[in-house]
Amino acid sequence: MNRLLLAVLTAFPVFAFAQTNAPAPSGDAPTIPVERHAAITGQGYFPVAIRLHDGRIAVVMRGGAGHLGLAGRLDMIFSSDEGKTWSKPVVVNDSPIDDRNPALGVAKDGTIVVGFWRTATYDDAGKYSPKLTDKERSTWVTRSKDGGQTWSEPARIDVSDIELGSPFGRMVTLPDGAMLMAIYGYQVRPAGEKLPGDRNHSYVYRSTDDGQTWKRLSEIGDGKQQLNETALERMPDGRIIAAMRSRAGEVWLSESADKGSTWSPTKQLTPVNVHPADLCVLPDGRVLMTVGNRVGPFGMLGIVSDSRGLFDWEKRFALVNDALGRDCGYPSRIALKDGRVLTLYYATRVKNEPAWKEHCGAVIFTPPAR
Repeated sequence: MNRLLLAVLTAFPVFAFAQTNAPAPSGDAPTIPVERHAAITGQGYFPVAIRLHDGRIAVVMRGGAGHLGLAGRLDMIFSSDEGKTWSKPVVVNDSPIDDRNPALGVAKDGTIVVGFWRTATYDDAGKYSPKLTDKERSTWVTRSKDGGQTWSEPARIDVSDIELGSPFGRMVTLPDGAMLMAIYGYQVRPAGEKLPGDRNHSYVYRSTDDGQTWKRLSEIGDGKQQLNETALERMPDGRIIAAMRSRAGEVWLSESADKGSTWSPTKQLTPVNVHPADLCVLPDGRVLMTVGNRVGPFGMLGIVSDSRGLFDWEKRFALVNDALGRDCGYPSRIALKDGRVLTLYYATRVKNEPAWKEHCGAVIFTPPAR
């Protein structure tokens, strides 16, 4: 462990992310009462939700294509009534190639910021082929200063030293105005250099100009777990917690006590194929995690830590368990004004609402008490 990280971890209490039980297969989990409806049908992959300064809820998502497809674009929907009803989608970005994998944040001045990945790695038949590395793969950011009505011309983020850079999840805006965004890619190397057997790495990028420009700040983990899609959340005491998907499909946890510059050793929480995660600090200080379940029954699980921050995997509960395939999940939450939680997810089909087909669903629920 480097001296700086050791000093940080001894100066601040470490949020106790170790699970009390080894992660077992997700299997059946008890359900809790939820209010459930479709935020939008016919699209809705990879939703990311955030509260805007004007009180509305905004959700960025994938439209134009399914899980894969050159026609993929980024859309945004809004709710002014705490997630009960939703606007028609507004196009955030639509280039001639596949725009996907969004991250969403709100700058200190209220500007909405969307980071995303753009890829042309499709063959002549339109089939996704990641081995076509000679085709464009690039990382971008676009911003809206009018509440999502119009969007700036996208600006490119330089990720040349990690070969590719895919944003993920909800950005964190610190009290000083700095913004943090999770981006995953490959091992750091001289720009343009190719490395054999590239492995997944989870990075944190930082902006100090309201999301206009971004630079790599840190890496989470030592690279052994091959971490990628990472959820970030700021605690009331200023620490930042992170939940990372591994390439094997588990969720691992870490934290930072220095605004994302260094990170504690990672700890595994979930079994394989339970990913990716989203995090929410509840009013009583506990942490709610929602996570996609691709083990079965397919859908979305939740788990709440105790007051010390310990997660007991055996206390997980089901929020959605009727998805008719593994192509589902990617939860993103909003704390509602009445104390409940709104979580958005996607699924291609669900048993209880067959008319929805592909959709971004919304569930509103009260997290279990202590």
